[in-house]
Amino acid sequence: MGAAEQVGDLLEYYAGRGIFSGFSRQQQGPGRARFLLRWHRDQLFEWVWNEAKQTLRISCVLPAVPADSAMYRALKAWLAARQDEALPDHRRCDRNKVALKTYNRGGEVALTLHVLDGDVDYAVKKLVNLVNEIYQDFLSSGLYFDWVVETFELDPDNPY
Repeated sequence: MGAAEQVGDLLEYYAGRGIFSGFSRQQQGPGRARFLLRWHRDQLFEWVWNEAKQTLRISCVLPAVPADSAMYRALKAWLAARQDEALPDHRRCDRNKVALKTYNRGGEVALTLHVLDGDVDYAVKKLVNLVNEIYQDFLSSGLYFDWVVETFELDPDNPY
C-alpha cells in the first residue's frame, strides 16, 4: 500500500468513527492525493498528501486571520509550543518525526506537516490531533471570542 492510500485509509477510519461529518478522497496522480473533510464549524478542510515531499498540507486551517495580526503571531507561537518536550507524548509533535510549518495567504492560515522518518500513521494522527487542539484549546481560550462569532457566524449567546 502506498503512503497516499495509507493517509486516506486513516482519515477514512476517523470519518467512520464520527470525527469528521464528511470525507472524500481523490487521487491526483502518482504520490499525490487530495482529501476533503467536513469538520470543525462545518468547514470543508482540504488535505493534500505529497509523496515526493513527504508532506501533508491543510490549505486553510483558519480563515480570516490577517497575516500581521496578534492572533496569527499567537497561533505560530502556540504551534511551536506543540513541539516542546515538556508536553506529554500524546500532545506533542515529536521534532524527530515531523516538522510543522504555517503559512498565511490572504488571511487563510495553511498548515503543513513534513514527515521526517516515514511514519505516515504518526503524522496523520498528530495532524488530526493538532487541528482538533487548535479548535478546542487555542480558540476556546476566550481571547478570540469575537473572531469565532464573526468568522463562523455564530450566536454570541451560544457560540459553542
